Amino acid sequence: MKLSLLVCFCCAFQHQVSSQSNLVRSTTGASGASEEIANEGNIYVIQQSIGQSSVIGTIGDGDYIFRQGFIQPDVLSKIMEKNIPLNLQLSVYPNPFEEQISLVFNEDIKDDIHISVYNILGAQVYSKSYKSDQQIDIILGWLSSGEYIFKTIANRKQFISKIIKK
Repeated sequence: MKLSLLVCFCCAFQHQVSSQSNLVRSTTGASGASEEIANEGNIYVIQQSIGQSSVIGTIGDGDYIFRQGFIQPDVLSKIMEKNIPLNLQLSVYPNPFEEQISLVFNEDIKDDIHISVYNILGAQVYSKSYKSDQQIDIILGWLSSGEYIFKTIANRKQFISKIIKK
């Protein structure tokens, strides 16, 4: 009985939601996102989930909230250094990798290079500093298969990318 009431409620709510013109649907990558939008005096909070293209966020005048899917915290904001520009020029290959990844810098590196790898939840799993060089090979075969966030800092710039361990 409770299940059929829940199904009826969801169907009725979905019908009401689908008639709204201010609905935003989106799918994002590693961390999801939130955006606040003002329209005709109303404020809408749109939350984008990971890998799910569906209704997420605040609908109407703020009295109704309908959320579906998994909203992951913004991991990237914890990893990124806010006072360092995100414009370090380098290539990371192969990606996906099995045992090692190679970095080739597309600019002259004058300072030490700091490498960090984070799991998808933002926990640091690898950190090491290297002397300045134009190419570095990093052994990461010990990592479990999955997605990771890779951060490099050199020349007072940073580079952040997703890497995948096969």
